[in-house]
Amino acid sequence: MVGSADWLSGVREDMTVLSASAAREFWPGPAPSDPPYFNYRLEHVRQVERNAVWLLDEVGGDEDIVLASVWIHDRFQPQFDGKDHAARAAAWAGDNLAGLGFPAHKVAGVCLAVAHHSDDPGAIPGEAKEARILWDADKLAKVGPIEVVAFLCSAPAFAGEQLTSASVARHGLANLTSCEALVASFYFESTRQRAREAFIVQRAFYEALARDVDRGSLQPE
Repeated sequence: MVGSADWLSGVREDMTVLSASAAREFWPGPAPSDPPYFNYRLEHVRQVERNAVWLLDEVGGDEDIVLASVWIHDRFQPQFDGKDHAARAAAWAGDNLAGLGFPAHKVAGVCLAVAHHSDDPGAIPGEAKEARILWDADKLAKVGPIEVVAFLCSAPAFAGEQLTSASVARHGLANLTSCEALVASFYFESTRQRAREAFIVQRAFYEALARDVDRGSLQPE
């Protein structure tokens, strides 16, 4: 059952604390000790978990490996920076997971999934099913209404960019092609279908927004 293991509570708490500390730099609350008003990385990982649990029901797989991988994969990318974060997170899993009570014989599976979650599309072999589940769940969290919310809420982290209705429309329209390519790259047909449905909503939003603002303002500044 999801959430029943002590090790899972441990890795969830670890990521929650790390990401909240980093998020305060970009989205501080009213007082220094308050939670950040937005925590992109935590929201992302929570969505990856939702996607992974759904996909496990669709295609099967080892729940322990997948859930541990979900909560560890971005441990060294608490917000936007994270050079070599996949390799570093995999090494951390190898050094620490068993000590948290995670089944020792499954640690290698977590390390594999985490190490390859940033691989190019199609690079993960078919026998690495849990790694493919993590990859799909991670990338699915970047398609559809979730992408729109993440962009709007993350905007204050990029203070040099003025946020306007036109700039949001420009961003969305400019990224539709790459996002549509991502939709076609998922490993599982269940994920591809769900991504196609989400992308329809994403594209409709940005196209409707573009219609509602001065079209002249959509030209690059």
